[in-house]
Amino acid sequence: MILFFVLSILILSTIVVISLFAPEKLPWYRPHLMLNPQASDFVKVKPLVSAIRQPIIIEGLADPEPEKTMDLSAQEKIARLENMLIEKNATIEKLQKQVIGEKASRVEFEKVKALLDEEIASLRKQNRELKIKTGEA
Repeated sequence: MILFFVLSILILSTIVVISLFAPEKLPWYRPHLMLNPQASDFVKVKPLVSAIRQPIIIEGLADPEPEKTMDLSAQEKIARLENMLIEKNATIEKLQKQVIGEKASRVEFEKVKALLDEEIASLRKQNRELKIKTGEA
């Protein structure tokens, strides 16, 4: 019984904290359904966060959004999409070439780094040997 009570308090406090810091992540958060302050004199409601338009699942409540490309024919849409596809493919090829170049330069960088690390290690060893020799003399 006590465990149930503690668990329910924990769940409620989690919901409250989430609603305080991130109300737009709650499934029931619909700021576009809030009342307009200018439309009613009795209720003054201000949204806490800028209104983010989310789709409404219930039919009949959502105002229909005009389609931007209604006047285009199917062939024009297909041609536009093919052009976009060609552009994206060209971008992908360009990025793949850059990645290959970066990998090659990274391999070269690692080789130079290994050589420098070896030289640093040998110089440190020589430095220690010279300190030992100068300390003995």
